[in-house]
Amino acid sequence: MPAQLICMSHGGLMNFPDLLSEDEDGDVSTAMDAARQAVADFAPDLVIKFGNDHNSGFSLRLMPAFLIALRARTLGDFGTTAKPLSVREDIARALVSHLHEAGVDIATSYDALFDHGIVMALDKLFDDAATVPVIPVFTNCGGDLRPPLKRSEALGRAIGAYLRDERPDLKVLFLGSGGLSHDPPLPTFVTAPPEVQRRMIEGTNWSEEALAQRTANVIAAGREHGRGEGPLQSLNPAWDGWLLDRFASGDLSAVTAQSDAEVIAMGGRGGSEIRNWIAACAALDEYTRGATRIERRYYRALPSWITGFGLIHASERATVSA
Repeated sequence: MPAQLICMSHGGLMNFPDLLSEDEDGDVSTAMDAARQAVADFAPDLVIKFGNDHNSGFSLRLMPAFLIALRARTLGDFGTTAKPLSVREDIARALVSHLHEAGVDIATSYDALFDHGIVMALDKLFDDAATVPVIPVFTNCGGDLRPPLKRSEALGRAIGAYLRDERPDLKVLFLGSGGLSHDPPLPTFVTAPPEVQRRMIEGTNWSEEALAQRTANVIAAGREHGRGEGPLQSLNPAWDGWLLDRFASGDLSAVTAQSDAEVIAMGGRGGSEIRNWIAACAALDEYTRGATRIERRYYRALPSWITGFGLIHASERATVSA
């Protein structure tokens, strides 16, 4: 069976198009409509969703580098779906066993709580995110002491090899989201005051009021950023374009050669979410044994969404018989 890939940004402000100009909104909507139609045409049997969390369901009390959710629910922040996900627990269990044998240490959860870092892309690409047959693959992109980028490539390759060799009966969509250049108003642990560090360790009880306040704070930051004001790091379209070139060409080694500090310097704190793109691209590359084709590529810097908004769609290149 064939496999396809979509990687896209997943900023929390994507459900607030009024922050954009009419031109920006129309441009992004056209790109998203095309991606949505591609997913509908492909009709995947399984989605491997590479994503992260923003100190919502996960905290620094215990932060795994990588985790596969065997069962999961979503928080519903920023207007996203707030329901249990349709996790293919049987396949997820077999995949975890394979990853252990392949030398990839992976944590597991039977009650993972994910925020928009997992569900936003599902919301945008499917009619009902809660009914999509999915395996959520979490990477620590925003917490302290993130794993090196090359480990995300190893994770993706191991997942792609398993699905290629053990589940060739399934049409698989590898879906990664996050970044690109992106500096959301979130604290950095080592520079945060003690009371903020304590909240990052203990986690937050997300009441409706707390979610509404966070949404209002981020919207305000987006408006400020859109005016070219405020403390957030500017978007970096040059770095974003370089990344898209590397992902499109399959040159993951150049991307993973960057240190975490270099990524943050170039792309802001949310730039670390390119780990999800790396893993997804590596999974498709391994699945297809390098026979991939870029179907679509899109980019636009959107300061009011605090993100360099990128999207790529790739599929398996058909083999022509002699």
